[in-house]
Amino acid sequence: MTVGELVYLEALKNGYKPKLPEGVISTLQKTLESFQRVSEDMRGPIQMAAQMAERMQPQIETTRKMAFPRMAEFSESISRISSLYDKEEEFVIPAFTRPIQEVRIVNPEDIAITSTKSERDFVIASYPLPKNAVWESLDIQFIDGHFVKVSYPNLESKKFNYKDMGFVNMKTTNPDLKWRLLYAIAENDGALTTTKWDRGFGRNVKYELNEGLKRFFGMATNPIPHYTKRDGYKPLFSIRRER
Repeated sequence: MTVGELVYLEALKNGYKPKLPEGVISTLQKTLESFQRVSEDMRGPIQMAAQMAERMQPQIETTRKMAFPRMAEFSESISRISSLYDKEEEFVIPAFTRPIQEVRIVNPEDIAITSTKSERDFVIASYPLPKNAVWESLDIQFIDGHFVKVSYPNLESKKFNYKDMGFVNMKTTNPDLKWRLLYAIAENDGALTTTKWDRGFGRNVKYELNEGLKRFFGMATNPIPHYTKRDGYKPLFSIRRER
């Protein structure tokens, strides 16, 4: 419908009576009635849409004021919430390490036959404790900075180095932080307090040490409990350095 037709229909509605043939007037009258019915039918939906737009105005304004975070800030936020808690609800940040080799008891005669070149460089042994074993019966004695002697009642005592136990820095092949922490505990009569704590250890090295010891000895519980003010980090097993 054109603008001219709308104007003409509005004039008819207001009482204008043009001198036109009866058939033309009748047709225009019917068109006007149809237009009025459509207007009445659309009035309700239009009012509802206007009310909805008015109610949503505060949310729209808030959205406009929001700024999308920069990627650096977004990454920093993600890193802050990536911390986890261990099974004992101790705050830790798990380290990302390469997959651990299969744990097995090392037989020196088998190494030359079955081991690959990389396995010969970083052999991981194990000293599985008996079923229902307790950490309190285990004894670890450092022979020097690289070797320990492990003993448990009714089991043969064995010597292992830090590579055997999986505590090796893959980049330098030197003892890693977990081994250094274990050695520090032994050097301080089996308990490490804050006065002897090396900040270089990091805040989750004790968690990783627990995981490594559990894997090596085939145990499910943590051997080093939570830090206490009196004893610091004191393992359940006996540990010392050879004098």
